[in-house]
Amino acid sequence: RTLLPHQLPSRRRRTLSTTDGRTVMSGGEAQAAPSSHLTTTIVDLSDLIVKEKCHALNDSPGKPMANLFIGDDRLVCESEDDEQLLLTFEFRESVRLHSINVVAPGDDFAPRSVKLFVNKQSIDFADASELPAAQHFLLSKEDVAKERVCKLKMQNFTYVNQLTVFVEDNHGAEQTRLSAVKFNGATLPSTNMKEFKKVG
Repeated sequence: RTLLPHQLPSRRRRTLSTTDGRTVMSGGEAQAAPSSHLTTTIVDLSDLIVKEKCHALNDSPGKPMANLFIGDDRLVCESEDDEQLLLTFEFRESVRLHSINVVAPGDDFAPRSVKLFVNKQSIDFADASELPAAQHFLLSKEDVAKERVCKLKMQNFTYVNQLTVFVEDNHGAEQTRLSAVKFNGATLPSTNMKEFKKVG
């Protein structure tokens, strides 16, 4: 059946059983996969992020990446010298990512072109501009709302220890602003799933 993002209950208290073949478009639709696919329980992976090992390039000292972890959308992470941002998230252990939720003010400061890189150590802006991304999104101002999620190609995000988010440009402002970046996915079989809250 088809699920729209606004029909999902709030994050961290919802249970979403999905399949690897489901596609969530940035415009908001979720398409059901063939029934032959195995079902995977998707969880909010926020508790697996090692905040002290996360880092950014070109974030403003007054509005740093650390604001993304506070839980207050009014406290944004803002780029400093131009519109580009490079954010690297570290996970406590390998995870399989299903989707990403990029939250930002729905104005010209919102990110537009976003590239994701998996397990790339010490990546910089030159690398991010030249290397092939695991996935590339073009986000509209509506796509950065709280209830919107972007489905990932799970075959490219199977054993993720580190994820780098490259905001290449925005919708015309000199700086880019982000309110939150959330990840949904599955822990690997060796992980005790009882320790995590189900998404959905």
